[in-house]
Amino acid sequence: MRIALVSSASAAALLLAGAAQAQAPGQTQSRTDQADAAIPTVVVTDESRASTAYSYGAAINSGETTFSAESVRDRAPGSGDGNQLLKLAPTVQFSNDEGMATREGVQDIRPAQISIAGASPLDNQFILDGISVNSRLYNAGNPLAIDEVAGGSPQGAWVDSSLIGKITLLDSNISAEYGGFLGGVVDVETRAPAAVFGVTAYYGMTRTDMASFRMPDSVRRELGDDTPEAPDYEKSRYGFTVDLPVSERLRLLAAYSYSDSDVTYYRNAKYVDRTFGQSSKAENFLLKAEYDIADDLTFDGQINWSPYESTNASLVAINALMYQQGGGLTTKGRLRGRRGDADWSVQLSYADLDSGREAPDVQYSLPSKAKEIDWCTNPACTTGGLGDIDQNQKDYGLKADWRQPLGGGELKLGLDFAQTEVMKNRPQTNHNWQTGVVSSDIVCADPNEDSLTCVTGSYVLTRHQVYQAYRSETAVQTYGLWSEYAFDWSGFQVRAGLRYDYETYLENHNIAPRLSVARDLPWWGMTATIGANRYYRQSFLGYAVRENGLQTLQYEREAVDGVWGDTWFQTGDTTATRFSQYDLATPYSDELTAAIQGDLLGGRYRIKGILRDGKDQFSTTAVRENYVNELGQTRSRLVTTPNNDGHSDYRGLSLEWNRDFGRHSLALNTNFSRAQSTNLTFFEESDDLEGAELVYYNGRIVSLFEALSDNQREDFASPIVINADWGSSWMGGRVQTNLNARFRDEFSRVEATGETMTVDGARYAVYGPITYDASIDANLSLQAEIARTQFGTTTLDLRVNNLFDTIRNNTSTSTSQPYQLGRNLWVSLKYKY
Repeated sequence: MRIALVSSASAAALLLAGAAQAQAPGQTQSRTDQADAAIPTVVVTDESRASTAYSYGAAINSGETTFSAESVRDRAPGSGDGNQLLKLAPTVQFSNDEGMATREGVQDIRPAQISIAGASPLDNQFILDGISVNSRLYNAGNPLAIDEVAGGSPQGAWVDSSLIGKITLLDSNISAEYGGFLGGVVDVETRAPAAVFGVTAYYGMTRTDMASFRMPDSVRRELGDDTPEAPDYEKSRYGFTVDLPVSERLRLLAAYSYSDSDVTYYRNAKYVDRTFGQSSKAENFLLKAEYDIADDLTFDGQINWSPYESTNASLVAINALMYQQGGGLTTKGRLRGRRGDADWSVQLSYADLDSGREAPDVQYSLPSKAKEIDWCTNPACTTGGLGDIDQNQKDYGLKADWRQPLGGGELKLGLDFAQTEVMKNRPQTNHNWQTGVVSSDIVCADPNEDSLTCVTGSYVLTRHQVYQAYRSETAVQTYGLWSEYAFDWSGFQVRAGLRYDYETYLENHNIAPRLSVARDLPWWGMTATIGANRYYRQSFLGYAVRENGLQTLQYEREAVDGVWGDTWFQTGDTTATRFSQYDLATPYSDELTAAIQGDLLGGRYRIKGILRDGKDQFSTTAVRENYVNELGQTRSRLVTTPNNDGHSDYRGLSLEWNRDFGRHSLALNTNFSRAQSTNLTFFEESDDLEGAELVYYNGRIVSLFEALSDNQREDFASPIVINADWGSSWMGGRVQTNLNARFRDEFSRVEATGETMTVDGARYAVYGPITYDASIDANLSLQAEIARTQFGTTTLDLRVNNLFDTIRNNTSTSTSQPYQLGRNLWVSLKYKY
């Protein structure tokens, strides 16, 4: 048990406030409240009880789920990823590929991507200490593509789980206070500075020999004795925090955390130098302050810097290592006060989210038959990279809200303003040279020509891709106004809200009504809630930076009188899609929800149904057009046109039950759902794409879109999940254990079967139903005090992931990286004073 003692002056203030209340209770209540606000709270933590997995929101907030600091401490994985805690919530889905032991997956230490209430992982709102940290440029694209960067995330900034004070998940029936999403809201608060001096520190690690690697039987049979090596990796994580109460009015918190991963990679067997290493690194620097200016006025401010770095490279290239950046800086200052019966706050914030890459700026695809190429036996051997890309997002924010009693209810008013400045820059033109001709008769016209593009008597490269330099900058202003009134009407609890948003990019005026009605029922302490709400998403500003260039030119050359010179002619021209001139609507989602919650078997239950229909989702249509190039030649190119033809729908039913009893806590829940979406990323084509791929499905030749049209979404959409969580406290709180498990039922999808069918001389890929087996993912944590003295407490912390050593994706067919992560262990030591 830990007790933070108040000073003698504080105790005297408490006694005086109590005496005043005893003399005139009707007139001194507000003074007592003010006195209480100025005195550091007496904190009593009962360490002999297990932490609760999560708590429900009030009936009127039926979509709210809160994870406390204690729950995060006991359940977050050894990697420090706070998003993993959301697996305990039934409406949050994770990728079906999670657990695949690809080297890229093992190396990645960014937060896990999640889907909330059936929406794409790109459609959530992430908030860190009141600051929106959504990346407006991240598109989950191929990190090896010419214009993509791999260091980004839907969350532009994040913190290590050791710094989290609370996570609030909003999956439905969401207040008008929140905007800019189609899925849900993840609101993370870092922990507040404590009123007593304290220091914590920890160090943890895991590596290859602390893990097992599994492989589906079908893949093992196919590989036979030719089994590739399992991933070789090492990860570590450490950090510290210092709580410094400077005075009774001023409290400070300083914290630092670090995590990294190092993974051994192997190039394609055709390359001589096969082995190389890649790494990722994430850091958090947090400085936080709270100052009580007066009894009814508090200032809090903070700076959080969370840089992320990683390296990656193609497995079929040399000299191609890229350095990727991500993460960013967030800072804010906020005033909170009270005026009469009203509470108010004003917040100014700034976020600088940085993502980009550094890479070699010229790439060559060289013929291995040339005598100069002794490092590769592939028909085409690649060296070099894709060039630097700078990508940055700056957000300047203002938020204000006012809350006060009114007419028997409570009125809330608020405004949001943000200026978002985005920049994408290719600082210099990049080149890709390819298509080699090998012959001893090769004659290069310019003896000074780049020796890798033409070598007399050996080879010449005849195709040239030019990725032109560009710098694209856009500034977008976002305005939001919201109001909400909660009141009781004849026994009905009503929360009626309205949100208005306007963005200068699409220039749409969006009005989103929000309504939630709850009623206590006469049976078994039951409360029923219904809600009808509309949500609009933020604009994806990756569209905006494509307005100013991003052009790729293709050239080829031929020999003139047997000499290869600089006679190039243009054969292609690709320009990125433009969006602003097409008068596009803002994507939105309409929601109906119903919930019941109450007491059952000594605990609390919640049953919730969610129906979502997403409209006006962004999509593109591609058509081919002829054009005249700079040499007067007629060529063709693919032109993409944006539209609002995309759509989505979600149907979900969840059942939850939580209970604390003695030294234990138990949580059980399940979710039945169906999610469909025409688009998962922002640049996907709609089903009327000209020249769409044809496949053999159900006895006939159809477009790939038609074959997949009845499927649930490709990922993040398991139809049935079941979660269980059991927390326990032993030996007077000196030992804490937690066991949690997620079961995903089997389901079938229409996918490629791996076979082909020839019809009328043409060969088509065969598509048919593929069954994904049921899987279970269980995790165990154990925290045991190994030393407790007057100088502090040292704790041994063990986190066992995939406790039952199961194969979570038995349908995987990959033979190049066939392993999945089985049982694996994180070991940490923690010190607290």
